Amino acid sequence: MISGMGGATFAEQLIVAERAGKDQIFKSNMTKYEAQLDAYEILERSLNSMSSKLEAIDGDAFESKTSSVSDDSASITVESGAPTGDYDLHIEQLAQAHQLTKSFASEDALLPTTGVINIQLGSDPADSISLDMSALNADGTATVKDITGMINSHPGNPGVQASLVRTGGQVELMLSSKETGAANNISVTMDPMDGSGAKDWGMVERRAAQDAKVNLNGMDITSSSNNLANVIDGVSIELNKAHKPGESSNIKIESDTDASEQAIEDFVDIFNDLMDEINKLTRSMGSEALDELNEENADKDDNSDEETDEDKEDDEDDDSNSSITEDQLGVLKGDSSIRMLQQNMRDVIFNTAPNGMRLSDIGVEFGRDGKLDIDSEKLSKALKDDPNAVQDMFTDSGSYVDKLDKIIDPFTKFQGSMDLKKDNLEMQIERVETSMDNHDRQMEQRYQIYLAQFTAMEATISQLQSSSSLFY
Repeated sequence: MISGMGGATFAEQLIVAERAGKDQIFKSNMTKYEAQLDAYEILERSLNSMSSKLEAIDGDAFESKTSSVSDDSASITVESGAPTGDYDLHIEQLAQAHQLTKSFASEDALLPTTGVINIQLGSDPADSISLDMSALNADGTATVKDITGMINSHPGNPGVQASLVRTGGQVELMLSSKETGAANNISVTMDPMDGSGAKDWGMVERRAAQDAKVNLNGMDITSSSNNLANVIDGVSIELNKAHKPGESSNIKIESDTDASEQAIEDFVDIFNDLMDEINKLTRSMGSEALDELNEENADKDDNSDEETDEDKEDDEDDDSNSSITEDQLGVLKGDSSIRMLQQNMRDVIFNTAPNGMRLSDIGVEFGRDGKLDIDSEKLSKALKDDPNAVQDMFTDSGSYVDKLDKIIDPFTKFQGSMDLKKDNLEMQIERVETSMDNHDRQMEQRYQIYLAQFTAMEATISQLQSSSSLFY
């Protein structure tokens, strides 16, 4: 045909030229909408991550405490909410579990075949067991060695442990209360069942049942256990040994300023990271600016050698969720609500906390690069002088954390701003996809028309060429 080109090929080339303009528009729109959708998803993940980290700062981040005891008479564990303070502890006596023993010639000594051995723990009649020897030793072969099993495996055992103590020429049957305290005393009687009544079984007290007695800052305290839980809110004191008269242990509970300082550093880092991300997404920065920002993030990673493996995994997840490519730079620059979000968050930094303090009072201020910087010496001094005041800046009602949360919430809540923006973009993408499908069908129809026309033309030309040959 024309230049040796077939009708199908000629029709295809016409369609390619005809559809090129719209295809480019569709491709451009699809690329733009998908980039914006990705950007909103990245930003939403970052906002959610910031909310989670702010929640952690508002929780236990400032509550961490350090504790010390002046000697080994006691040891303590401290929860995050424990109050700070100094305490003087004098341990008069430790709590003890009651112990009784009965001597036998040997562990093979035979037990009686009649009578009932009654073991009572404490004052409640229900906390007792009875061993009927006429049933347990009917054949008369049971020995002292067997009685420990009769007691320990008894289904109604109220909390008495039986054991044998060998002392050379004889053996002692020892009964011990499993719990300490004066209320957990053991009594043992033997009822011969001859009508004479139950009598003491002849056990010897080896250790008295007693409560712990301590004096804490002038207050007398009695406890059935050597673990004093919540005598001070959030503090458990384990009593190890009694003091001599006039001696005492000094307990000191202080705010963990290192943990508080780390919490404020975390606050600054997450704020700066989010500001960087919004800058990338809303400004035409160019590849050089992106390289600088990525180098800063790499420097942060290089300085995190002391992090745990779990922390590093979390950081990797965050990076994968919020990394921004050069193609995504400035894709949200037309969204004024995101710029307003950024500005409102910056404004919060200049506001005062509910207690009247400002971030600048503790050494947190904007630097020349527009990011928050920390004056470590000023921060350390503020935490040392009044740690509670610093904590209140971030944890009180209306704190910096609360204010930032209030700004972020409309964007991240269900059917909030981010959801609506993403839904709108997904609808735009669906419209473009529908338009592309319609355009494909139209172009297919045009192709069939061109193909039919060129096929008919080819047939006509072929006939004319055949006819013309008759004249030669």
